[in-house]
Amino acid sequence: METKSTDRIAAKLVYILKRLTDEWINKQLCCGDQPCFNYSHLPLFMSVGTEGISNSALAERLNVTKQATSKIIKELEAINMVKSDKSETDARSMIIRLTPEGEGFYNHIKSQILTLEEQYKKLVGAKNYEIAIDVMLKLISFHETQNFNCG
Repeated sequence: METKSTDRIAAKLVYILKRLTDEWINKQLCCGDQPCFNYSHLPLFMSVGTEGISNSALAERLNVTKQATSKIIKELEAINMVKSDKSETDARSMIIRLTPEGEGFYNHIKSQILTLEEQYKKLVGAKNYEIAIDVMLKLISFHETQNFNCG
């Protein structure tokens, strides 16, 4: 029986890519003008987007609890990246929006990410990059729908 090369084990590759991506994020995005911005804020911050979003929709989009998003929202409000306003359509709901400072930082991050994506496309080709994104989305969907148990 031929054993699989340890260089091609998916879990190992995902771990290494995540570690290297986290390192890039720390060096490229989350330093300089925003020393209080933690890269763990990034998924939530970028999901707020320029249109704003409710806490419930944000939690659902990120597949986390409303309590977890609320904690990060408070941290982002403390550093003037986001603000919460009453929804115009539902007075019981709050809409999270970027502040002007947050919008500027959002645009900076988006620009840096687009630059990195262009580098990826040059490295592997645009078509292969899109295939890789499609594959990652399918793998994420698979894990979101599974109930893995130990044993």
